[in-house]
Amino acid sequence: MIACHCREVDDRTVRAAVLAGAGGIDDLAAGCGAGTECGGCHRTLERLLREHRLPCEDGVPAVA
Repeated sequence: MIACHCREVDDRTVRAAVLAGAGGIDDLAAGCGAGTECGGCHRTLERLLREHRLPCEDGVPAVA
């Protein structure tokens, strides 16, 4: 799925950036360019960031 249409950044790229240490939209913008144009993707980016932070039962992030 495309997470940021302006920069054509997909959710896999965003998730990889989060795994590499991106903690917010500014980090994603610096790392992969997502969220740097119109801002219409910010809700999606925030959701992806939130999903990554939610642990599973075994303590591993829900989205890896």
